Amino acid sequence: MFEVGVMRSEEVEEVIHLEYDVLGVSPFVATSLLPVKKKVIVARVNDGIAGCATVCWNDRFEIASLAVKKEYRNAGIGAAIIEKCFEVARDLGFDSVWLETPENGPVEFYLSHGFCVESHVRNMYGNGVSGLKMVKHLS
Repeated sequence: MFEVGVMRSEEVEEVIHLEYDVLGVSPFVATSLLPVKKKVIVARVNDGIAGCATVCWNDRFEIASLAVKKEYRNAGIGAAIIEKCFEVARDLGFDSVWLETPENGPVEFYLSHGFCVESHVRNMYGNGVSGLKMVKHLS
């Protein structure tokens, strides 16, 4: 079983390590350098973090990252985290949620949660790695 909630201050380092392990970068660290408001949504299993999402907003609400440890994938954790992201966006008054993902990334997962492709960006992630900008309308 797992619980989903907002990251506690003592979990910062664990979130950063999880992002590096799963994504190779830490969007949490990167967004800390930007003039945006942010939160980290975490899924806790046995007092450890199994997955997390960094969300940020100013003019629009974005999921900057979503990462689930390999051993916890396909257990509903990613789905629970993304639903919590939608809840946070609604509570803040947003009617849509945006994200970017490599075109060879978890596109089917995002489509299955109501996102649609807004645009395709060539070489978004470097030479030869294109990306998708996706949006989920909450209404």
